[in-house]
Amino acid sequence: MKRRLKYGILIFVIIICSSTIPNYGYSEKACCQEENIILWSNHRKLKWEDFKGVPDTSHSVLVTVAGTTSVINFEYKTTESIITSYKIESIFVKNKSWTLTSDTQVLAHEQLHFDITELYARRIRKAFDSLKSRKNYIEDNYVKVYNRNIMQKNELDDLYDNQVYGNDINQNLWIKKISNEILKLKKYEYLPDD
Repeated sequence: MKRRLKYGILIFVIIICSSTIPNYGYSEKACCQEENIILWSNHRKLKWEDFKGVPDTSHSVLVTVAGTTSVINFEYKTTESIITSYKIESIFVKNKSWTLTSDTQVLAHEQLHFDITELYARRIRKAFDSLKSRKNYIEDNYVKVYNRNIMQKNELDDLYDNQVYGNDINQNLWIKKISNEILKLKKYEYLPDD
């Protein structure tokens, strides 16, 4: 049985745009050492002190005041292309996240991008559990589900940015909407082994 870290998706979120960059061959040790990450938790919200990265001022974007990097970490074990176990984690990467502001509304905006990452991590876990319950353990099927959800997550991040930029009312509506969606998937929350 071999252990593989097959996919890691880095999700760069800038206050008015977000994009996902697939990083196949992603190394957990490269950016996600324990002291440099925060696992998503309903009990632990982001603070500006968590943003340890160097501000990215190379963008020609009108207003870029913060950047959040979060990862949906997909680790699994296989035997002859059959999934034997898997783990999906929502991770905030401190040294890749940065800010030029201390504004609480901007922090709420960044937190919601991290929450959207968690929402899709839960959707992936639910879909994987569905495959497992149908005794479908084929590696390619899991990878397809994962990739499809990452694309949908990117679309939702873009929609969120487009609808809330500079609009506190829409921001609050989105916070309620995503919180409710996460709550509906409570069963699929990741609880790390302690």
